[in-house]
Amino acid sequence: MSRQIQIRRGSAVEHEEFTGVIGEITMDTTNKTLRVHDGETVGGTILAKKSDIPSDINTADYVIETWRAADGSSWYRKYKSGWVEQGGTISFGNLADGVAKNLTAVFSLNMLNTNYSVQVTPFSNSSYTRLMGNSGPRSISSVELGVRNIGGNTNQIFVNWSVYGYSA
Repeated sequence: MSRQIQIRRGSAVEHEEFTGVIGEITMDTTNKTLRVHDGETVGGTILAKKSDIPSDINTADYVIETWRAADGSSWYRKYKSGWVEQGGTISFGNLADGVAKNLTAVFSLNMLNTNYSVQVTPFSNSSYTRLMGNSGPRSISSVELGVRNIGGNTNQIFVNWSVYGYSA
């Protein structure tokens, strides 16, 4: 004969006043759901029933791949839909007041086309340096970034850059 297992059970109201031990599973007899307990969360965590899951769950976009360089200089995040977010940090070296410089950011993943968004955030090791950052000519594998030091001090200048769009 098979064995019968019975778990602790109670109403939804009783669950909202109950903290189960780590790994305990209980049944909410009001909502006909299971709750998993961690020893800390009052009421536990309610597990979804199949009827609670949206029917369009398969159309939801989600991250399928991430990567970050060991030195932290570049990264990317790729979604199921082909959408890509990628970026990095570039050093422009020491720039004196009024000096501008352009460098090319090379992508870890090629973009589908040049219709991607670019975000440039320049910074330096001095809070007294103000910078102007922009992006210039672009291809599917890179974008030109430029900064101008307009703060009156000579500082080591870095730029955080990001691009957003679809990958090839």
